[in-house]
Amino acid sequence: MTTKAVVICPQNISTYYMDENMSEERAQTIIQAENAKKDRIISLVAEKVGKDQYILIEKFEYFAALKKIEPYRRQPCLIYPGISDMERLIHIIKVSIPLEKGMSWWFKNKYVMRLIEVHNLTPSMISSATGLDLPIIKRYIPDSRIPKNIWDIGSQVGAKTVLEKIARSTVIPNEVKFLLYEHAIEEKDSAYKLTGPKFDLMKTFFSSCHLPDYFLADPARLKQLINQLIVTNFGLEKRMMKLLDSFLDDGWRSTLSRTLFLPKP
Repeated sequence: MTTKAVVICPQNISTYYMDENMSEERAQTIIQAENAKKDRIISLVAEKVGKDQYILIEKFEYFAALKKIEPYRRQPCLIYPGISDMERLIHIIKVSIPLEKGMSWWFKNKYVMRLIEVHNLTPSMISSATGLDLPIIKRYIPDSRIPKNIWDIGSQVGAKTVLEKIARSTVIPNEVKFLLYEHAIEEKDSAYKLTGPKFDLMKTFFSSCHLPDYFLADPARLKQLINQLIVTNFGLEKRMMKLLDSFLDDGWRSTLSRTLFLPKP
């Protein structure tokens, strides 16, 4: 395949999808690191898809940094002749998933889903074409059991892993799962946020406690229970103190009891 090197403004190179929320500080760091590479000759790689039309196929994180800081500064770019849309997407996935560590899950999901939705490829076919293991490809396919609006928010706020754990759980009732999805995408500092450790406790709770059908059919009571478990951290502090108290002598119990009511520094 014939290639040639050209000098081109990043602004004149298009992409299918691009992460747009990079900070200037991070962009500067990426550019400085790329410039410091001793073997760096040409970093950007694109395809020519028409007269004076180019589409990026490698180095997306560096490209995003250039677009943020130096969108009109001409950069050396290696240009390949255009190929089919499907072949181009396969190449992008093959390169970007293992190498573009700084690009978001959302970015990689867009490329995988385009192959599935536009070109009717299965995950197994994508795995075979890219040489990437099937579990790696499936990592970027949304779980169909999770509502799309929840998944879209969760993948942007770092709650994807917790959402997947909720969906996979075999001990948590479906009526509860839909409440937990909402808690998983709460703001990071919210008292109602379902974190990974709290999900593990939730799984333990439902492994030990069977809720009767009439309770599961009452959304208001069910929501109250879930809220209380998350906000109080399952009452662990009181239970731990009670457990410790049962092992202490009487004198130590009274000392411990007084300590609990002292104001915290």
